[in-house]
Amino acid sequence: MIAKVPPLWRDADAYNQLTRDPLISTFWGWQTAYGYLSKVPLLLTEQIELSSGHAQLHSHPPSEVLALSDSGIASLIIAQHLALGISALGFIRAITSVFWLRLVLSLGWASNALFYTFAHCVGSESLSLILIVFLVTRGVRLVQSDGEPGWSKWYLFAITLWLCLLSRQINGLLIFLLPAAFVLVSIQLRIAKFFNASPTQKTLRAESPSLRHAIVAMAIGLACVFLGGSLAKNLASKTKLHPHSRLGYTFLWRLQFLNTLPPEARKSLLNKLTDRTRSPETRQLLTLLSQVQDEGSFSPALFSARAAPLLFPGETTVPWEKVDLALNGMAFAFLVPPSPELLQAARIDFGLARTISATEITDHLFEMTTYFFEHPDGMPSCASLVTFRDYDTEKIMRMPSQFPYFHLWKGLTYNRALLIWLVSLAGLIIVGFKRKVNVAPIAGFGIALVAVGTLMVAITCLLSESLPRYALPMWQMLLLSFWLFVGQAGDRLVKRRSSQTSVAT
Repeated sequence: MIAKVPPLWRDADAYNQLTRDPLISTFWGWQTAYGYLSKVPLLLTEQIELSSGHAQLHSHPPSEVLALSDSGIASLIIAQHLALGISALGFIRAITSVFWLRLVLSLGWASNALFYTFAHCVGSESLSLILIVFLVTRGVRLVQSDGEPGWSKWYLFAITLWLCLLSRQINGLLIFLLPAAFVLVSIQLRIAKFFNASPTQKTLRAESPSLRHAIVAMAIGLACVFLGGSLAKNLASKTKLHPHSRLGYTFLWRLQFLNTLPPEARKSLLNKLTDRTRSPETRQLLTLLSQVQDEGSFSPALFSARAAPLLFPGETTVPWEKVDLALNGMAFAFLVPPSPELLQAARIDFGLARTISATEITDHLFEMTTYFFEHPDGMPSCASLVTFRDYDTEKIMRMPSQFPYFHLWKGLTYNRALLIWLVSLAGLIIVGFKRKVNVAPIAGFGIALVAVGTLMVAITCLLSESLPRYALPMWQMLLLSFWLFVGQAGDRLVKRRSSQTSVAT
């Protein structure tokens, strides 16, 4: 991919995260981590080139904090691929100790273009994907621990979780991953104890600390949420910037479901929301929303442009924090409690997310890269980069079909992959029963992975429009869980056979 495919871009969002002051990008709703970490390879590359005399200092617009160059972007992409490779190596080593099984799982991992295409893309989702692999690896180490896990394992898990929370907002749901796993372990052990007249001593020992581990994991998760939330505010404390929630602005794209409602149903819904809200700003926005709908189809950009002068007429400088606060209030009017019409729209989008394949998600990243050709003014420093200098929309959109690697998993939808995952879970349980080993921790953690990934996508469908890339958490968690089940089942089979052979000898 590095040799044949130019760096991909997740439209103007990635551009702003990469070139703007991290405090400014955080103010506008992006998380902190990628805004800081992504600049490190670019700045190091620039300093190396300057010190070696092979390049001059590039100029950049005043609104940007660094200049973009092909070598800098290449170093960022290579760093992301390297980080993904390291995370994959650690994960596969954690789930099995058998060399040939590690080799098979590595080949299967490499055959899937999903992870590598995101690693080849500029944007915070790339960092999030890599960090989640590290997080799952730390989780596997914790649930596999015999007895009490050492505090070093908890510390490493906490640091990785904290970084995950700083990479994407939806990753806040990851705080439930390990608590859910330990609760499931406790439930499975209680069920096994009920049906087993003489439970093993290992089962009895494992049952008691599971709930305690769940409480510790939940406490760590809440601490990470608190520290992650306060970090941006502390960084911006000496400036006029005040990082804040922009949920309402994101929710504007979800409101496009109103275009699909009959005029009578749409008017009835908006009138009902207006009647039950007490905020005058929210009432104004709902009235504007009704007017925009009467004039034609709802457009998030058009609505946002008209909301500010409506709420704050005569202001020379738009008070965006107050505008976002008002938009948040309108979003909560729809969400608390969620209207049946909104739930139906989210349910439809969630159903569509479960029918797409991993190939469609990778294709979507190529489509997002072409955003520049229609909006060059929004990404001015990108014009000189190889992705946009040597290619056009047609060439980039045609690229996935030119390389068979991107379509190796074509036709495997999420629903079909979920059936395969269920078979792997059943296989792990059967192996554990036949070999008389406790697989409850691994089974519980794998089920929690799929549950949290599904919840992340379901919440996204409730809060924003449906896009193929939003299905990434669901696919990533499912694939990691599948690899975990296969690796652990194979590990136990091979070890059992090896021990039997040693005894026979």
